[in-house]
Amino acid sequence: MLLVYYGKGKGKTTAAYGTAFRALGRGWRVVVASFMKSGDSGEVKLLRELKLPVRVYVLGTVEFVKPGDYEAEVASLNMVKAYAFLKHVLPRLMKSFRPKLVVLDELGLAVHLALVDEATATRVLKKFAGNKELHAIVTGRYVPSTVKNMADLVSEVREVRHYFRKGFVNVEGLDR
Repeated sequence: MLLVYYGKGKGKTTAAYGTAFRALGRGWRVVVASFMKSGDSGEVKLLRELKLPVRVYVLGTVEFVKPGDYEAEVASLNMVKAYAFLKHVLPRLMKSFRPKLVVLDELGLAVHLALVDEATATRVLKKFAGNKELHAIVTGRYVPSTVKNMADLVSEVREVRHYFRKGFVNVEGLDR
């Protein structure tokens, strides 16, 4: 099945990782790919330390990609990592590692920012939509309607109140 968590509220990645931990608890093999992130989050650190059937890929950089600034080196690095993962690494993993769950964190935003081609993303995701044995989760502030329309579950995460507005940004243990 294809699950999508999108919107401007906090909790999309947390929901995806929570599902990944639930799946690992059931003995599933899991692949986690974080687009546009540097990999210094507590979730990534924990998954790498545990002896579980999980493969973690960090496809972002420390520096964030500015929307529309596609000539910047950081944008090119993010594009290359994302394309190589979707085109070469993920298909190989699907055959050799055989995960039952694939988490594609921030893929929606990467497509929205044109760092990942929408046609490539939808081609990859079609394998999961409606599949009772193979699952994927896509997160992102923005997710294209083509992806939401093919998804089996779509949850919009909406901000009601956020501590960012009080100046608390990237709180360790809560946000990273």
